[in-house]
Amino acid sequence: MTGLSIARAGAADAARIADIHVAAWRETYVGMMPAATLAALDVAEWAERWAAKLADPDPASAAFLALDAAGTAAGFGHCRRQSSEKLRGFSGEIASIYLLGRIQRRGAGRRLLREMAAHLTSHGCDSASVWVFREAAHARHFYEAHGAAPTGVEGVWEIYGMVLPDMAYGWRDLGGLLSATPGAEGRDG
Repeated sequence: MTGLSIARAGAADAARIADIHVAAWRETYVGMMPAATLAALDVAEWAERWAAKLADPDPASAAFLALDAAGTAAGFGHCRRQSSEKLRGFSGEIASIYLLGRIQRRGAGRRLLREMAAHLTSHGCDSASVWVFREAAHARHFYEAHGAAPTGVEGVWEIYGMVLPDMAYGWRDLGGLLSATPGAEGRDG
């Protein structure tokens, strides 16, 4: 994507990430979450959550912003050491990746994945997992197109009174994400 850049997020970016997170949920989860739940999402509440995540003292925990040509944040990714007992065979975790619709399918997702893989690898994580809503076929396709495979581990995510079935994907070797040809983003991510 011409003009796209990736930047490491810092503590001052909690509100920007929260804005993107809420907007991306409202775009992405129509039909998977009740409209009233999506409408009631509170950016200030999410900013507090992101402030805590960005303050994580573990150097393997990091967030990255996808900036459009104007320098406006339009996506983000967050990675950390593995947090799920069910997925201890993976040393790292892609905790979240969200892009606003206006920058999807232009390479931003692939570039965020590559940046997070490089970050995790530099902190001793050679593999990573990611949780995906089972109903989110677009997200599952994205991760599969970038080398992730279903792990066979499934679960549920409980939030806002909902129970959402999810499943884990993983990369046994993050080297594949690191060796992806820059600029060859194609239509995915």
